[in-house]
Amino acid sequence: MLNILMPLSGGSKFFDPVEYFYPKMLIEIQDKPMVQLAIENLQQIEQEKRFIFIIKKNDALQFHLADTLRLLAGSNCEVIILDRETQGAACSALMAIDIINNDESLLIANFDQIFDCDLNITLATINHKNADAGCLVFDSTHPRWSFVLLDESSSVMETAEKRPLSRNAIAGFYYFKHGACFVAAAQEMIRKSCSASDSFFIAPTFNELILKNKSIHAVAIPTSQYHSFYTPQKIEEYEKSL
Repeated sequence: MLNILMPLSGGSKFFDPVEYFYPKMLIEIQDKPMVQLAIENLQQIEQEKRFIFIIKKNDALQFHLADTLRLLAGSNCEVIILDRETQGAACSALMAIDIINNDESLLIANFDQIFDCDLNITLATINHKNADAGCLVFDSTHPRWSFVLLDESSSVMETAEKRPLSRNAIAGFYYFKHGACFVAAAQEMIRKSCSASDSFFIAPTFNELILKNKSIHAVAIPTSQYHSFYTPQKIEEYEKSL
């Protein structure tokens, strides 16, 4: 079983609530809610999978987001509703600890992105390397991203949040061979207060795995194959490209 965890509880300063009444994940792109594009993109993964969504209580009550997600992801999904904001994506992901703290594989992915590549090949490449974890990377030096420093075999040597270590930015796609490895790494990262701007992100969990001699493999994709909808301008660019 592959658990696909998608935190939807964070806000975005790029989308003015006066202009955008509905939360970001429900903004329509080509007549589909943004989160629907992300789910359909990940549904190409052929192995048995279960979606896990972390959402805010207000979005569940006001916009019936949990009902929408169950319709989009199918019956084999879990929706976890948070009473209040957490201190970042890693903290939100840990709210699913009862589901992911096991030997099943785990994929943590952003809801505001899609990939124009075969994700089955991506996962097969990571597993062929017998890696304990893996990620997708693309070429960028903008400090909005997380970054990895790689060796000559594309193994991750170090990660940094919002600090360009290299030209290899993480494309919001984090794979863990066992969910329990992520849980332990995230808990250790939080215990050490390894935060950025007072928030705990997913990428620094790789550093904790590296300290335990775990292997992490990065798969590079062309920038043209990664579409992130982090601003209204990026949505407009994507729609024009279609």
